[in-house]
Amino acid sequence: MMDECSSRFYLPRLESQGEEYKHFQFGAGESHFQILTQTARHVEIMFRYTGDQSIIQLLLLNDALKRQGAELIDLYIPYFPGARQDRVCNQGEALSVKIYADLINLQNFNRVTIFDPHSDVTAALLNKVHVVKNHQLIKEVMVEIGKEIILISPDAGSNKKIFDLSVQLGGLEVIRADKVRDVSNGQIIDTEVYCDDLGGKTCVIIDDICAGGRTFMELAKKLKAKNCGKIVLIVSHYEGVAKEADLRASGIEAIFSTNSLKDIASSDFLKIKDIWSFMPFMSNQGVSK
Repeated sequence: MMDECSSRFYLPRLESQGEEYKHFQFGAGESHFQILTQTARHVEIMFRYTGDQSIIQLLLLNDALKRQGAELIDLYIPYFPGARQDRVCNQGEALSVKIYADLINLQNFNRVTIFDPHSDVTAALLNKVHVVKNHQLIKEVMVEIGKEIILISPDAGSNKKIFDLSVQLGGLEVIRADKVRDVSNGQIIDTEVYCDDLGGKTCVIIDDICAGGRTFMELAKKLKAKNCGKIVLIVSHYEGVAKEADLRASGIEAIFSTNSLKDIASSDFLKIKDIWSFMPFMSNQGVSK
């Protein structure tokens, strides 16, 4: 429970939440915010990125809260935009993650909490950042999956995080894989799994985000060819654009993720967990305001 010195605002607002603020857009497209309730000295903003327009809404909400008397504002932004664009691969490209990070840094938040970012670059660019790893999410899913599990690292960029996760899970076996991309168009050229025989064990692919799902579908096909059992995909952030039929056809039997980007209903194939249950809210930890 929040202490009496803190307030919590969700953007976008939860359906069950009251009228803490008023938000609308003018005809030309500009957003407008007005705080309608008494604001505490310490405020927590729970923000889900839903496109670049939502970033402007966040900046306006932050300004409105400060003008209402908030002095310490903690931002919880599970999915950090631009995190996949953390390097310049081709001439003429923008370093997107730095642009988003600069905008957030200018707001002078008391603390910025992100969930399982794509790489260490995001954290390095943000001020006063706290990174929440995906370990608790994985542990919850593991209880549902059962035994005889092998962790699959889908590419070189995931190796460090997954070997760290393996230690937290008591030393589960990790199998590495690599994908080769054409940097000019982002297309996957090939996928390699560094194992001859998976022994019929359940293979759990773990990554930070699922967009179109091509990476995981190609990897699943290779895992099936190497005698795996069940294939489960766990991703921290799910865009919801991949076609379920294609994912199933590749051999993936279940996907576990969170609602960090959007509200998606769970099904027998897609299991969605509430992102806010994994975020360490400062007001729940007895932190002095």
